[in-house]
Order: sequence, then C-alpha cells, then structure tokens
Amino acid sequence: MSDEQLMLDYGQRGNLAAFDQLYQRYRKALFVFIHQKLPEAACNEVFQEVWEVIITQAEAYQLPIQDNASEVPTRHFRGFLYTIARRRIADYWRAKDRKTDDAEQNVDEFVSASSPEAEHQQSLDKQVLLRCVSLLPQKQQEVFSLKQSGLAVAEMSQVLGTSFDAIKSRLRVAYQQLRECWEKHHG
Repeated sequence: MSDEQLMLDYGQRGNLAAFDQLYQRYRKALFVFIHQKLPEAACNEVFQEVWEVIITQAEAYQLPIQDNASEVPTRHFRGFLYTIARRRIADYWRAKDRKTDDAEQNVDEFVSASSPEAEHQQSLDKQVLLRCVSLLPQKQQEVFSLKQSGLAVAEMSQVLGTSFDAIKSRLRVAYQQLRECWEKHHG
C-alpha cells in the first residue's frame, strides 16, 4: 500500500497496523534528518513531537491532488511528514534563540576502522567533510540534508515551497561546491 493510503487507513479507520507500517518506513530516515539539525539531547523529543502531530492530524489527512499548472503532486505523506519535522526543528531553534546548529551534527558517525591509521584518516576525512558542509550556503545545506534523508526533488520542492528547478539547481551547486572543497583538501 502507498504511504498515502496507509495514512488514510489510519486516520479514517483507526487502523493501527497502517500507522505502524508508516512509522517503520520513516522512523530511521526521519530521526537522521532531525539529528542533523538538532543537538543530541533534543532529537528524541522533536522526533516524538513530529509523530504526535501526525497522529493528531491523521483524521484531516487527504489523498494527494495533482496540480495541473505545475504537474507536481501535493500533499504526499513524505512531504507532509518532513514539513512537520522542519517546523518542529524551527520551533526548537526559535525557542533556543539560535539560527544554526553545530556542524558536528551534520554528519553521522563513520564506520569504525580496524586500524589506528585508518581511524585517524577517517577522523581527518570527517573534519574535512564537516567543514565543507558548513561552508555551503544555508539553502544548499538544506537541500543537501533533505537529499541525504532520502527525499526526491519533487518532495523537497513541496517541503521547501520552492520550484522543482530551483531545488535541482541548489542540489547541483551544493554537490559541486562539496566536490571542490573536498578536492582542495584532498587534491
């Protein structure tokens, strides 16, 4: 079943198994997305808040519609979910009166290395990658983060309220700048 149909089954019929399927599909990617944007201590709380909103808004959820002007589907579950997450993250930072988080939270742990030399190299690589990501303009950081969370360009367009072409352009620029930064440090 599609995500949208599962959400309808949960919202209109109270089908807990449908909700569980949605939760299992998105829990890891959503947590990673939130973890990239917030300090460790806040991740679990915001993660739970997002799912609480999904639960409370389930009855009002409707199937996606096709916008004939842009031919971009709207109200897909994934976009709905990540829009809620983005709003909760913004609420957190507003409450903390901060605009950005530490670059350390932009990249998950690297796989543990088997030798001290490899561990040292991974540590250096992680520092370079974190630095490169932190140097991206905010709009490129945002689309890069959403892409790493598994969203498609059309979904990012919906979540960010930006045109499909603008999202593609931001992604292209982000990857180009990351590649140039990486090569500069590992040339």
